[in-house]
Amino acid sequence: MGLGLVLGAGGTVGLAYHAGVLRALERAAGIKPDSADLIVGTSAGSVAGAYLRSGWTADQLWQVALGTEPGLADLSPEEIQARSRNIMAPAFTNPFTLARLLVGSAYVASRALVRVPIPVLRVPAVLERAFPSGVFTMTEGRRRFAEELGVSWPHRPLWLCAVDLDRGRRVVLGRTDDPSEAAPLASLQAAVTASCAIPGLYSPVRVGSLTLVDGGVHSTTNLDLAASAGCRVILGVAPMAYDTGGLLPSPLTRLVRRMPARMVVGEMAQARRLGAEVLLIRPSAKELRIHGLNLMRCSGWDLVAKAAYESAARQLETERFRRVLGERAA
Repeated sequence: MGLGLVLGAGGTVGLAYHAGVLRALERAAGIKPDSADLIVGTSAGSVAGAYLRSGWTADQLWQVALGTEPGLADLSPEEIQARSRNIMAPAFTNPFTLARLLVGSAYVASRALVRVPIPVLRVPAVLERAFPSGVFTMTEGRRRFAEELGVSWPHRPLWLCAVDLDRGRRVVLGRTDDPSEAAPLASLQAAVTASCAIPGLYSPVRVGSLTLVDGGVHSTTNLDLAASAGCRVILGVAPMAYDTGGLLPSPLTRLVRRMPARMVVGEMAQARRLGAEVLLIRPSAKELRIHGLNLMRCSGWDLVAKAAYESAARQLETERFRRVLGERAA
């Protein structure tokens, strides 16, 4: 394969970051994101990747981040606010239900963290029904996926990452060449929802016999997949890491992002050992002040996207990025 585009996790803020970077990729580097030979998406990156492969342009994703997409003009301010709130709509209506959800969500989150195979941690079905997981519901996401994404998978390679909660292993939806990581057939909408199912916040998604949660549990980028697929050039967009080449973020920010930052560097080194040329785009310390700590917030996406565009455009215009990506430019 030629170019692998890896889109990492990062919540709603990460999705806005992707919108800015993808717009810069097209405008500053002359590369249409959907022209990548393989797109690997995790969580927020799975949303961006699925929309790109479904015919959306980088400019359309940019408009969503800026709140200027055409359909919003027909909605009242109250309807727009309701849609924003429904990105994380409470799954409870009373304290009793909340208490049950908190117990179930804590269990799911701990299983996702420890990732011990099911024979050790199997829980009777009656307890799973008594203590469901997912304090919030992805009401708005599911609505948009149903309206804007097809059920069938796109023809061009798209791999979306999730984690099988029962077996503690990564599952790559859309991949067919490696049965060990492939999943049963799922609709594109279900695959995106599964890749975004943050343990504890949202309920797991059933796909065949698998119970799937957010692919970021395994890795916030899963960049190694593009390397194992044989991509000669890999462009990784890692919203949850940070740029180590300039001014460093605050100590708290570095602590929160320490694991994603180290993991993507390790995956990059592994990909280079396999002969791939790897380019990483990560938010700078200045950008991370805009991102904040709440990666699931429903406001400020425009500021995140604009800052990402400006920063990514500067990187894409450097000699190294131009040299590596030059053959792909339009």
